Amino acid sequence: MPIGFSGARPSRGVALVTEKCSICGTSVKKENLRGHYDRVHPKRSGSVNAESKTVTYSGQRSVFRKSHRRRNLLVLSLVALAVIGVAFAAASYDRGVHWHPILSITLNGSPYTVPADIGIVASLWKDHSLDQYGIGMAPLHTHDTTGKIHVEVNTSHRDFTLHEFLAIWGQPSDGSAIDGHPVTSLTVDGVQQTSPTSDVVLKDGQQIAMTLSA
Repeated sequence: MPIGFSGARPSRGVALVTEKCSICGTSVKKENLRGHYDRVHPKRSGSVNAESKTVTYSGQRSVFRKSHRRRNLLVLSLVALAVIGVAFAAASYDRGVHWHPILSITLNGSPYTVPADIGIVASLWKDHSLDQYGIGMAPLHTHDTTGKIHVEVNTSHRDFTLHEFLAIWGQPSDGSAIDGHPVTSLTVDGVQQTSPTSDVVLKDGQQIAMTLSA
């Protein structure tokens, strides 16, 4: 095999990784490129370095913007889900009702007093079958002697009736009598009911009139 000038065999060597100088076009080892700028193009070295940093910074800023955008989308999605959840819970929550029908009773042509504190004091709170719907007292109760019935309940999904109020008061639950006096007539908002013992679903502002006989 031929011997080179130096007396040693020529080595195949390893290919060098080079880059071209962006100013003069000279091919320089990659690791020596920085030094080439400093030695050969000292006046341009700073600007090249600045350009390199600018490119790097620009890339980082682009990545940051994408990451920030994704984070904002995630936050907005979570907020939207929270709002939907709150709205659904509010729509599902049963606030109950607080209505005030009026009961007036007449005995032999004279007003008959509906006692205060029905469904509040023990002596006027005889039936406790509806206590689960009340708020610290019977769900159907009175506060004064005006005949105003407070339908103050924790649900809007159930009807409450006159007979249920009478049972709480301690009267016959079929509405047949008040304190032993038979009911002979019953009107609701001025309309005569077919039977004096008909039950009535209580509504807000309703006018219920009962007539008793001795």
